[in-house]
Amino acid sequence: MRPYLPPMRWVVPVMVLAFVFFFLYGFFHWMLAAGLAFAVLLFRPRREWPAWYLVFVASALLQHLTVSGPGLGPSWNHLGPDPAAIWLHPLLIMLCVHSVQRFDFRPDSAATLRGMALMHAGAALAGLLLMVKDLLAAFGSPRLLGAIGMSSGHVRPEGLPELLNFILSHFMGGFLGVLLVLPMALWLLVPANRNGSSRIIRSALIYLYLLPMLIYIGSSLLTEPDDSLAAMLKIMLLAAVVVFSFLHGWRGAALSVLVVSVLIAVDGHLHRGDILELQLYVAVMGAMALLFGASVDELRDKERLVQIDKDRLQEALAALAESSRRSLHSEELERKRLARELHDEMGQTLTAMQAQLSLSRLNAPADSGQDGIERIEQLTERLGKSLRSVVNALTPDELDQLGLYAAVTFGSPAQMCEQAGVDYTTEIYGDSQLLERLDMVTNLAAYRIVQEAVNNALKYAHCERIRVRLRIGERRRVIFVLLDILDDGIGLKSLRQIDHGFYSMRDRAAALNGVLHIQNLPGVRVHVLLRQ
Repeated sequence: MRPYLPPMRWVVPVMVLAFVFFFLYGFFHWMLAAGLAFAVLLFRPRREWPAWYLVFVASALLQHLTVSGPGLGPSWNHLGPDPAAIWLHPLLIMLCVHSVQRFDFRPDSAATLRGMALMHAGAALAGLLLMVKDLLAAFGSPRLLGAIGMSSGHVRPEGLPELLNFILSHFMGGFLGVLLVLPMALWLLVPANRNGSSRIIRSALIYLYLLPMLIYIGSSLLTEPDDSLAAMLKIMLLAAVVVFSFLHGWRGAALSVLVVSVLIAVDGHLHRGDILELQLYVAVMGAMALLFGASVDELRDKERLVQIDKDRLQEALAALAESSRRSLHSEELERKRLARELHDEMGQTLTAMQAQLSLSRLNAPADSGQDGIERIEQLTERLGKSLRSVVNALTPDELDQLGLYAAVTFGSPAQMCEQAGVDYTTEIYGDSQLLERLDMVTNLAAYRIVQEAVNNALKYAHCERIRVRLRIGERRRVIFVLLDILDDGIGLKSLRQIDHGFYSMRDRAAALNGVLHIQNLPGVRVHVLLRQ
């Protein structure tokens, strides 16, 4: 385990002073010394535990000899029911730490919802064991206590109410001791938990606790413990703890619970209030706030990871779209090259063949050979039409010559509808001047999508009308091209009718970071969004 504390020669003096201070001037119903021992054992490797046990025992003896003996402070009887069992106290804390470590509870993993739940379990176990020790000291026989090195406690509750009060108070003392000290130790000593600490402290000093502290301390001097104003102020403090836990997670909860516990302790000292009531208030508030804050932190961490994954996905999609755009651009350049070579080479060859056939017709006898030459001329003319069709399929001339809207309105889609006897209309919306800013890939993708949609409608829809709407606009320096192709045909009986043409349209849209949606109405509506 990674030791987050400095070497023992630096820690021992500080720990001894803190241990003695918590015993002397701390509130015993918080049991802060138990929380300090719990934190030290959790942060140090187990091979050092025997040495720390001796340090704990020596600290208690030092307190007894230097303060209680000369009468400078509280005597043993004011520090708990069983001063002779000081040797058992650190052993019980060791057992608690060992128990939670068996469930993989470590300082670097404690700042999670599961870690906070294990911390609460360890605090509850510490409170339970210390409470059982105090019960044994209060009710155990002298012979049994002497056999295990313990002496009878000075408090022996009489009656069931006093017994229940004794049990709950001593249990809450150990529970709160761990709950108040350990989260602050996790915050201050684990480097990963110190990020953003200054922001949390500034927020606590400026926004949430300066005014409530002044109001609460001031009212404590003027009100009685059962006063309704004091109760309202406790509710205000609880609300402040919840808000601060939501804003700053478990670290905000740890700080707010610590501040509120100090205020409650001051109030209890001024008014001599019911200790058990104060313990229950701080325990319930602290447990809920820490678990709530850990849940908030965990949700924010997951949200941050989701956002990181989302950003990476967007970057990957953008890179894929850019790669697809480059591929389409390269493909279009290759198509243009092939079209140019076919037009130049094959066109010239066909022109030469037609010229040679014309000469052959003039030189051939009138009564023979004319029929064969005529058939060859027909084949040559058909081959020329096929060649022009292939060249136009590779790179539509009307798109380069007329532009996107005119090519859609008067080009190949309109000619196919005219040949099929289908009414064909086009509409344009938006800023038509943006058409001049469209690059070759976007122009060609929009034209091909309209061409393919019209071809599919003529092939399958048995329609009488086809309407094409083109809308173009710009937002945040991105040009949007919206295509809406609708026919009044029979529609699609099933998605299985969607052939390769629809997939080609979808791929072209995706390559431009766009989307394609097919809606099966009375007729088929193809809705496409392209981005440049």
